[in-house]
Amino acid sequence: MIIFACIQIVLSQIPNFHKLSWLSILAAVMSFTYASIGLGLSLAKAASGGGHVRTSLTGVQVGVDVSSSEKVWRTFQAIGDIAFAYAYVYNEIA
Repeated sequence: MIIFACIQIVLSQIPNFHKLSWLSILAAVMSFTYASIGLGLSLAKAASGGGHVRTSLTGVQVGVDVSSSEKVWRTFQAIGDIAFAYAYVYNEIA
């Protein structure tokens, strides 16, 4: 994955990127491939873990370290981060 990231860094340094449509397609394919590699590695890790994988679909489990109110707070904080990032990107595009 490090080699893959280095290739993306080198390709991002090409000037006049907006005139190179083929490079845009290549970047989209590479990003999709990078996401697929991450998904494949995580599925392989889960499959090789045996019967019990120590994680949960909703993130941190409520228990000794995290209270339910703290988990709710973290959830709202994450939603706020996403909303802030979306608003920032929308302002940059418009």
